Amino acid sequence: MIIKLWALLVFAAAGMAAAGPDWLKDFDAAAERGLKSSQTAGLGVGVIQDGKVVLAKGYGYRDIKAGTPVTPRTIFATGSVTKSFTAAAVASVIDQGKLEWDKPVREYLSSFRLHDPVATEQITVRDMLTHRSGLPRHDFIRFSTYLTREELVRRLRFLEPNRPFRDIYQYNNLMFVTAGYLAGEVSGSTWEDLVRDRIFTPLGMTRSNTSVLDSQKSDDFALPYTQGASGPERQEFYVYSKFGVGPNGAVNSSVEDMLKYLQMWLENGASAGRTVISKQQMAELKKPVTVVNATTSYAPGWNFSQRGGRLMVSHGGAITGFRAHAILLPQIRAGIIAMINGDSGLAGDMAQELADRLLGLPSSDSQDQQRASRREPPKAQPGTKPSKPLAEYAGKYSHPAYGPVEVEQDAEGLLVRFDAMNVRLRHFHYDTFSSSMGMARFVLNERGTVREMHLPLEPAVRPFLFLRQAE
Repeated sequence: MIIKLWALLVFAAAGMAAAGPDWLKDFDAAAERGLKSSQTAGLGVGVIQDGKVVLAKGYGYRDIKAGTPVTPRTIFATGSVTKSFTAAAVASVIDQGKLEWDKPVREYLSSFRLHDPVATEQITVRDMLTHRSGLPRHDFIRFSTYLTREELVRRLRFLEPNRPFRDIYQYNNLMFVTAGYLAGEVSGSTWEDLVRDRIFTPLGMTRSNTSVLDSQKSDDFALPYTQGASGPERQEFYVYSKFGVGPNGAVNSSVEDMLKYLQMWLENGASAGRTVISKQQMAELKKPVTVVNATTSYAPGWNFSQRGGRLMVSHGGAITGFRAHAILLPQIRAGIIAMINGDSGLAGDMAQELADRLLGLPSSDSQDQQRASRREPPKAQPGTKPSKPLAEYAGKYSHPAYGPVEVEQDAEGLLVRFDAMNVRLRHFHYDTFSSSMGMARFVLNERGTVREMHLPLEPAVRPFLFLRQAE
C-alpha cells in the first residue's frame, strides 16, 4: 500500500494542497507570500501523516532564467539535514557489529588525534554525533582549503578547542565528517556508499544523491540562489568533495524522496515492512544526549524539543544557495520537509507553519527574534603606519591545519590567498590589519623581518599562527 502511495505522489501533487484537510486551507497563499516577501526563488514542501502523503508541492522556480517551476521531484541541497542520514548510516554499521556507540574512536582509527589529549583518548562516535567534542565550529577550513577527507581528519589535531571535552554543546560539522569517515573505514566502504546502500536504495530514494555533480545530471534540479539587491542572484554550487567534507551536509534530495525518509523514522527504522535500521539502534538514535539550551537537546543528527506540549524532532540545513528544514511529530505520526533554493529563512518558516497547523496551534511569527550581541569595535591609533613597506609582508606562510597560503600586495593593500577563497587585509594601525574575519596581526623577529601572521579564522579561539616560509 505504501509503495502504491509513492507511485501516486507526483500525479496527486498539483491539487493536493487545495483538496487537502482543513488545516491546509490557504497554505498556497501563505507559501506564495513567503516567496515574495523573502525574495526566494523556489520552495518545495511535503507532509506525510499516518503513512499517507498529505502534501507534496512546489512553488516558485527551480531555474528563474528558464522559468522552470519547482515540483515534488525537484532536487535541492539539504545541507545539515544530512546529519540525520550520517547518524543513521553509522547506526547501520553498529547494527553489523563493526562499531560501538561508546567505544573510543582511537580503538578503530589508531592514527586519530585531536588537539586535546583527553578528547583524543576518550571521544566516541556518540560524542561526535552530538556536538560535545570541545571544538568550536572551525568552519573556515571547509570553505577555504582543498583536502581529501582522510587528510582533513588528520589535520583536526591542529585545530584548538575552546572548551573542555564533553563540557557543553558546540555545533561542529567536522565531527560529523569524522564520524562518516570512520563508518566508511571500518566497513571497508565510504560514507557516500553507505548512505546510498543503507538508506537511499532500501527506501527507494531514486532522486537522492551525495554530490551536486550528480544533481546536475537530473532532469529536475534546483539552481542555487542568494538574495541580491534586486532579487535572487544565481550562485555556483558548493562542491563538498573538494574540501574533504560531506557527511555534515552533502545529501541532495526531493520532496518525494524526503517524505519516504521521514516515514522510515516514523516507522521506527522500517519501510514497507522491511527493517532499514534495527529498533535497537533507532532507540539509540532517539536518545537526546547534549543540552542545547533550556528547551532543546541534541540526539545524533536531530534536535529534540516540544511544540504545543508535543514532542518535536527537527533539523535545519544551509549551504550556498539552499536551505532546508525537516520536522518529525512522532505523537501524531507526521513528518514535514521544506526546501528552498535561496538563503532566506523561508524553509524553516514554512516547516514550522505546517507543524503548527498540524498541531492545531495558532500561526506565529517565526521570524528570528534573536539579536547578535554587538561588541564595541576597536579604535585605530591615529597617525600610525606598518613597520615595513607592504611588499615586505608579502610571501608564503603556513599553518599545519590550513597548509601554505600566499600573501600578496596589490593596489588595495594585502591579500591572503587560500585554495578556494581570498581574505583582504587593510591597514588598521601599526602591524595590525582589518579583515572580514577580524583583526589580523603580523609579528617581526629581532632582526626586523616579518616572520608571523596571526589570522582570526575561528572567533571562539585565538588567531591562527601562520609562520613565514623561507624564500
